Amino acid sequence: MAEIPLTMPKMSMTMEEGTITEWQVAEGDEIAKGDVVAVVMTDKVDMEVESPAAGVVAKLLHAEGDVVAVGDHIALVTSEEEDLLGDLFAGGGGGATVEENPGTTDTSAEAARTTGMTGSDGTDGSDEPADTVAPASAPEGPMPPTVPLARKLAKDHGLDLRTLTATGPHGTVRVKDVKEAIAATDTQRVFDQKAPSASSAPAPSAAPASASGGSSAAALAAPVVDAAPEELLGSARDRRTRQLTARAMATTPLIPQFTAFRTMDLSTAARARTGVLKGISWTTLLVRAYALLLRGTPQLNGSWAGDGVKRNPSVDVVLAVDTPGGLLVPVLPEPDLQGVRALDAQIREIGASAKAGTVDPSLFGPATGTVSNLGGMGVDRFNALITPPQATALSIGTVGFAPVVERDGTVTGRMSCELGLSIDHRVADGADAARALQEIQELLDDPLRLAL
Repeated sequence: MAEIPLTMPKMSMTMEEGTITEWQVAEGDEIAKGDVVAVVMTDKVDMEVESPAAGVVAKLLHAEGDVVAVGDHIALVTSEEEDLLGDLFAGGGGGATVEENPGTTDTSAEAARTTGMTGSDGTDGSDEPADTVAPASAPEGPMPPTVPLARKLAKDHGLDLRTLTATGPHGTVRVKDVKEAIAATDTQRVFDQKAPSASSAPAPSAAPASASGGSSAAALAAPVVDAAPEELLGSARDRRTRQLTARAMATTPLIPQFTAFRTMDLSTAARARTGVLKGISWTTLLVRAYALLLRGTPQLNGSWAGDGVKRNPSVDVVLAVDTPGGLLVPVLPEPDLQGVRALDAQIREIGASAKAGTVDPSLFGPATGTVSNLGGMGVDRFNALITPPQATALSIGTVGFAPVVERDGTVTGRMSCELGLSIDHRVADGADAARALQEIQELLDDPLRLAL
C-alpha cells in the first residue's frame, strides 16, 4: 500500500496559498480517483480539489479555514495503486517515465538530470555525480511526474516543475502545462520589475501628520488595530476576501494619481444598439473602447519603471465584478482583438460565473488596466483607484437620458454617462487624460469601429 500525499494545487499563476473552506471527506472514507476531497478558496474563487488516486483517506492534515501554501500537503491517501504509479511520486530515478504520446520514452542520463530525480545511491544514473545542493530559492518537495518533452521545455525556459499546475493523470506535468506557464511567465516578467515589494516599499512612519494636514507617502498606510477572531465580522471566507482585497490595494495610496471626468454622448452608439450592435451591453462597448484606447496609446498602457515608462506587450483589462462574496477582478485578455459579440459573450459568462463563485482561476493575473462599472447600482460618478503596476483605471457611471441645452437654447434628452479616467501622474499628465477621454468619445461616435 502506498501513502499518497494530496497537496494544495497551484490553480493560477499568481496563486501562492489557498484556504480550505470545506472538506468533502473524512478520515477513513473510501474514495475513487477523481473524487472531490476538498473545496479550496483562492483569488476569491472556490475550486474543487480532486484525488489523483483511489484509496482510503488516511489523514486530514489541516482543518477547515486553514490557509495552506501551494505545494504543502493537505491530506494523505492510502492507495493500492503503488505498482501503477511506480516511482513517479517518490522522486527516484529508477522508475518508468510517463509518456505524452504512445511510444515516447526517455531513458537518457540527460533526462534524469533534467528532472532532478536521483537514484537510491544519490546519483542520477549517469557517470556524473548528482547535484545535491538545491538553489536557496528553489521550492521544497519532490519533483512531480513529468513527460519527457515537458521536462525539456521547462529546463530550456528555466521553469521549476514544482511550481506548475499539473493536469495529467496522477498529477503529471504535461507539455501543455509547461507551455501555459511559459506564456504566463513571459507576461509576468513585464510586471515584476515594476510591482512594489515589501523590501522596496517605504517603511511606515510613526510620526503623526503635521497640523496643516500634510503627510508623507509612507504615512499614508492606515493603522492596523488589534482584534480577536471573535471580533471580526463575516465568515472565514468573507475575511479571506477582504484580506486579498486589502493586500492588492495596500500600495495604491503611494501612486500619485488623479481622475479626469467627462460626460460622454452615447446617442450615436445607442442608435447602433438597435442595429449592428443590437444586444451588445454598454459595459462591453466601453471595455472595448478602453482597450482600443490603450492599444493606440502605449504610454497609458505602460507601467512606471523608475526611470521611465515601460511598454507592455499586450492589452489585458481587469473587469471589476461585485459578487455576494466580495469584489472579484478577472482579466479580459486582449479585449480589442476579438469580435465585439465574442467579447460580449465572454463578459456575460465571466459575470455569471463570478457571482456563482466558479470563475476560471486562470483569469486572475496581471493586467494593464481596470474597468469598474457602478452605473447599474445607481452611481453617476466615482473615481476608480489604480492598482500597480497598471497606469490607468476607467470608471463607468449610470447610463441614461439626461437633459441637454442645445445651441439654440432648446432642452432635449440625450443618452449619456459619465466616465472617470484615473491616471498615474508619473506615467501621463492631465492633458493626456483629456485626450484619452476624447478618443473614447470619438470611438462611441463611430460604432463601426467598435463593431469590428
